[in-house]
Amino acid sequence: MPHQPIMFQKPFKAEGSQGFRQNLSELLANQQSGLTLQQPFYNSPEIYRLEVENLLMNRWHCVGHVSSIPKAGDYFLFEFDSESVIVVRGENGEVHAHANVCRHRGSRICSKQSGHANGGVLVCPYHAWVYKLDGSLRNARMMPPEFDSGSHGLKPVNVEVAEGLIFLNLSDEPREFSVVAEMLSATAGKFGWGDAKVIHEERYSIDANWKLALENQVECYHCGPSHPEFSRVHSQGRPNTEQITEQTRAARGEHGIDISPIDKWAERETRGEEAVFVERHGMFNNALTASDGGQPVAPLMGNASGYDGLFTIMYVGQLNHFLAYSDYGAIFRYTPRSVTQTDFHVTWLVRGDAKEGVDFDKEKVTWLWRITAAADKRIVEENQIGVNSRFYTPGPYADPIEAKTQRFIDWYLSEMSLAAQA
Repeated sequence: MPHQPIMFQKPFKAEGSQGFRQNLSELLANQQSGLTLQQPFYNSPEIYRLEVENLLMNRWHCVGHVSSIPKAGDYFLFEFDSESVIVVRGENGEVHAHANVCRHRGSRICSKQSGHANGGVLVCPYHAWVYKLDGSLRNARMMPPEFDSGSHGLKPVNVEVAEGLIFLNLSDEPREFSVVAEMLSATAGKFGWGDAKVIHEERYSIDANWKLALENQVECYHCGPSHPEFSRVHSQGRPNTEQITEQTRAARGEHGIDISPIDKWAERETRGEEAVFVERHGMFNNALTASDGGQPVAPLMGNASGYDGLFTIMYVGQLNHFLAYSDYGAIFRYTPRSVTQTDFHVTWLVRGDAKEGVDFDKEKVTWLWRITAAADKRIVEENQIGVNSRFYTPGPYADPIEAKTQRFIDWYLSEMSLAAQA
């Protein structure tokens, strides 16, 4: 039987603005439905730049939990692509967000990922301009008398807080946030996330395009071969997931929290709202939570009267995913840093009054998602290496187990078609 000829990926040309738009339009026209993206969508710097400016900058990003900055002056940095934002607790208890760019000559003000603003001020290390925690300029040394300090405060960044979660939006016209607040009230609110506390955070730097990381996140086709620890206690990725969920509800429903599904994710938003998604699944093999052995590892959270053997998945936009178990929560954030580099952040929450060493063991609470996140880093990086090969050609998605990945790609192509025409 004769071999099929090898069809190598044609190079993507991006000379000049007009040429780039034309070549991108041709690439979009050639994209076949039901297949993974063509290679340039995963490794073209020009396409990545268009994505950041047109698809991602105006989304809401969950950057942390209020318990990470308990006192006035406590801060941490959020870094997205080449941008850096200071998230700081103000004197009045409010959470402020400022561009990490001095209004004098543009130096970064904070270089440490987290810390405390001594004396209740932020000081630029270059020329010692001093800013209050609300971003206003307090002192600019040796400037002339006519200098207007009131017009030289730090550039503000849009910030919202819902159920203890801090969200930022780096655009001038952010999407409507109320739908996010309503969704979180009906989900994370019932688990007491507003009064929870962070017990651990991890950052995994993935050498891969953000879309490969997202494609992996929203499907469980890979869970069996890649995540044996996850698969021992989760029903996802099995052909009878819905049946397991219903059986779990029937067996332990008296302990449960009532949460309704929501599906407004990865579709064309017509009113400028942020995309949200909620679904609930049963654990597997009589597990009660996501731990080694499936047994509880922390006190009950929120309104639950017992461990119901269910877990809740929540999405906000494309880059923020959340998991709520009966005894702990996990926040997942994907942050694009370059065309082939994505930061993956995982934050673990427990009940606010829980004491380490008495009510929970941090290693046991974080065990499963530390292992799973490390495995995801490895498989997504291997995916990027393969996609970069001259032998790569788009392959088919498995239906229905990769349906969310296909849906994400359909949304992406629709958004990019609009961006190419702008």
